[in-house]
Amino acid sequence: MFASGRPEIGQNHPSAKLYAQTLARDLWAHAGAGVNLSAIRNIVAVHRLREVSCLYGFTRFEAAPTSADGDLEDIQLAVRGAPISQDADWLPAIEQFGEGIFIHFDEGAIVEWLGRAATRNRQDKLLTGYGHWRTRFSGKPPPYPGTAYALLHSLSHALMAEIALDCGYPASSLKERVYALCPEGAPERCGILIYTATAGAQGTLGGLVGTAPRFAQILRNALERSRICSNDPVCADHEPDNRSGDRATHGAACHGCLLIAETSCEMRNLFLDRNLLVPTMGTDGASFFQV
Repeated sequence: MFASGRPEIGQNHPSAKLYAQTLARDLWAHAGAGVNLSAIRNIVAVHRLREVSCLYGFTRFEAAPTSADGDLEDIQLAVRGAPISQDADWLPAIEQFGEGIFIHFDEGAIVEWLGRAATRNRQDKLLTGYGHWRTRFSGKPPPYPGTAYALLHSLSHALMAEIALDCGYPASSLKERVYALCPEGAPERCGILIYTATAGAQGTLGGLVGTAPRFAQILRNALERSRICSNDPVCADHEPDNRSGDRATHGAACHGCLLIAETSCEMRNLFLDRNLLVPTMGTDGASFFQV
């Protein structure tokens, strides 16, 4: 729905569960922003959305990773998951309303980037790290979400940190939903939804939607910050290997740059790499943006 390109999505009504507007390009794609926006198709200001969270179980010491498309995975963890009840016929859930901003990417640009030799080399390293990481699961491990997902996931984290500085919401109140739909291997739909939905006043003040017209500037600032990390060169030179634990799914990513509150991340801070975004100290030519 967000990628449909319709000027208005849903209904602008107090009882509506979804209302969004696809912004005209000249409202957010400013020529003097200093960043190439050709890979971004549309920006959608989501004035109202609904989030439903449901608790279906819990674990201690180790959380169950989710799949990239949001489905629940039957994963055999190193620890045993505790059911809410042996014969539960209902589950506790909470409905919350909030706002957000959706970035729709040009899938052709991402396919072209994935076909570059440098990107394929970086992908091979990330796949090697994923192979080391999956050995920790005794049963069915979560699948590799794809390098397109790692790109969008890394950008989502960089944008959330920058948006928090711009719009005034604390970073822990922002959440993400990354869409990298690849039914036949090549990305067919790519987008990032950054939103907030809380029980308090946050998420109802319009600060996040208000960042949409300034998106070009926010993107440029986020990419500039991603070039240098306070832990460089150690962070930039990190390679996925069999000695990194959870960090085996990471390239250049640490708490000084891309890692955020795990309650904000849909993938528990896995599959992140600054080298996919911009040139860094340890760059190998695989960056999607050139700033």
